[in-house]
Amino acid sequence: MSRRGYDLLARENPPAGYHSAAESWRIHRLGSEPANLPPQTIQCTAKFKLFFPKKGSPNGYETFASNGDFSFSLTAGSMSFDEFRSMVAKECENNREGTGDIVRDAVASGSPRMDWWISLKLRAAPEFNKSAKPKPNINSEAGFLAWINVIVELGNDTTNSCLELVMENPASTKKKSKTDAAARVYKLTRQAAQDKLVELHKPNTKYETRLPVFLHLTKDDHYIPLTGAVLDIWAKALEKHVDGVSYYSPPASIKFVKISDAKRRRLDHERLRHGNSPSPESDPPALIEPNEDLLRKYIELVIKPEKQEKVMKILVDHDIAHPNSFKSKTITVEKMLKWGLSDGIVAQLRDNVSVFEETAH
Repeated sequence: MSRRGYDLLARENPPAGYHSAAESWRIHRLGSEPANLPPQTIQCTAKFKLFFPKKGSPNGYETFASNGDFSFSLTAGSMSFDEFRSMVAKECENNREGTGDIVRDAVASGSPRMDWWISLKLRAAPEFNKSAKPKPNINSEAGFLAWINVIVELGNDTTNSCLELVMENPASTKKKSKTDAAARVYKLTRQAAQDKLVELHKPNTKYETRLPVFLHLTKDDHYIPLTGAVLDIWAKALEKHVDGVSYYSPPASIKFVKISDAKRRRLDHERLRHGNSPSPESDPPALIEPNEDLLRKYIELVIKPEKQEKVMKILVDHDIAHPNSFKSKTITVEKMLKWGLSDGIVAQLRDNVSVFEETAH
């Protein structure tokens, strides 16, 4: 270059493959900063697909697409996110009358949802490639600033970028909202049916240690363990009003199981091992003398050390002064949960009284 007296880097429009003096300085900081350093320009090619309410149709919408691609330019770092969106709305209006207000209204209200897909065809910025995953967007200020920063750091005098505005069809959104609401009601109804089944069919230790069970009306060795899956099937059948199905008549797809002699012997043995201690369904002895020391020992046995004081305080605040209080019908799981105890702690307190009695004596 120097033999012929040329300085290609100093030329205003250098040959392909060479950087201008301004670009070389921005990228490599070579030499001194050029006088009158030109601003970095972003040349945007844009298009849009928007929706607008149909006249005379409360739920219908018309598609507003751009009249082909259109272009506009801006200086990198010269405007805020809000200023940029305002400029884009104006450029949309220039392309097709009436679309500027649609864009501005969607930006202001956040509805309908509108995606601002952006892309750069640059090896040095693969995250902004059109095929990148996740698909690059400038929906938020953070995304907008990331896009601008990448362009500034690359240092090119001019950077080409593509912008596509795509609005979600409000009709589809309304339909989805109705479907989601119906699904939530459906789920709540099913849960209510499951809760009712559990309330009606209590656990019976002759068949299962803890699970609620549905007993055969005539065969005392046949029963249905009400597992989560079984409750779900039964509740669905109740929702659909299947013929012959009620809270006391399960659907035909749920089969009774026969308790084996070995299992019956094992369950009988477990009940005998606990002696004459009251079952979870029976009331505790008529007289329970307050004994906070005994209650504290019980808590130390079944509750983690870091939670013992908190649990003890809750129980004392609610006048619980003896482990046997957890056997009372009046002290229900629901009440204990309302006191501020977690599911796990309630289970520990209610399920270990008999074991504690054995170790205490």
